Amino acid sequence: MREAGVTSATLVGHSMGGPVAITFLRLFPAKTKSLVLVDAYVPEAPKDDAERDRQKAQIEPFLRSLGEPNYKPTVQKMIEGMFSAKTTPAQREEIRGKMMATPQHVLTSAMQGMFALEAPKPGETYSLPVMAIMSAGNARPGFEERLRKVFPHLSKYEAWEGSGHFLMVESPDRFNRALEDFLVTR
Repeated sequence: MREAGVTSATLVGHSMGGPVAITFLRLFPAKTKSLVLVDAYVPEAPKDDAERDRQKAQIEPFLRSLGEPNYKPTVQKMIEGMFSAKTTPAQREEIRGKMMATPQHVLTSAMQGMFALEAPKPGETYSLPVMAIMSAGNARPGFEERLRKVFPHLSKYEAWEGSGHFLMVESPDRFNRALEDFLVTR
């Protein structure tokens, strides 16, 4: 941003990019003009210690499996769960190839980092324009309401039926229109 002379930017975070964008926002709120979350991970704050332990116990076996010698079937299953009927065979092959080519230590570290994102604390809010486009197939009960507590200026929340995790690849024209519409109003 410094080299390009950009003083504030719209951050677009897909999937793991959500935690990256939120971390940037927390560190540099004045440099964040607006935020777009695309089927992004935003953790839910545990209600108490028991809930925190349950969340940790739920994710730890998955993270541990990524560090094992026979980790590839776990990764392949995760990838397959990201596709929808809209994901073409060519898109599936390209996504599979790129994700499976990721070195194990990088994949494991990235997943650990994503799940290490600290959930928004009660009262943590950001007054900037936000749009969220999510796959309706990835059920997240209460997700929109949680986002609205942190981002009271969530101007657009869309849950796309029949779309997978890579909705911007599956429906690029629709995604680009939604993004352009959001950016024009900023």
